[in-house]
Amino acid sequence: MIYSDLKNGGIFAAIDDKIAQCLAYAPNLNADTPCGRYDLSADVYVNVMTYEPKPVEQAVAETHNRYADLQLILDGAEWMGCPDREAITIVTPYDAQKDIALWTQSNIPLLPMRKGTWALFMPGEPHAPSLKMQEGSVKKAVFKIRYGD
Repeated sequence: MIYSDLKNGGIFAAIDDKIAQCLAYAPNLNADTPCGRYDLSADVYVNVMTYEPKPVEQAVAETHNRYADLQLILDGAEWMGCPDREAITIVTPYDAQKDIALWTQSNIPLLPMRKGTWALFMPGEPHAPSLKMQEGSVKKAVFKIRYGD
């Protein structure tokens, strides 16, 4: 997992071309960007969404096998749960069609996600997104980066 701010995007763009593509496109997104899916290449797309975060007590972690998630806050704030892979318990087995498995863990460590911050979770890295930090909705861009078949 990598956690940073858009101001530091250039540092992480050197990891690979797909991550560089996400970080180059990210400054084009803001609170006024219409919700929906935007295809950036054959291996990268971004979903822009607005939602009400759920209470931390309802945290459910997810993992993906084929896609990495780069989650960027465009407006609002939320907690991002970062559970320990060794301490999570499966809730919903992996669904290959949706590329997701769901997990639970008590006392998930939380990362503060505010406007302009982003977190990158590679395939297999658990994360519990969309947890309530404050009142109000959140607008987020979730870049999906394909690494597997």
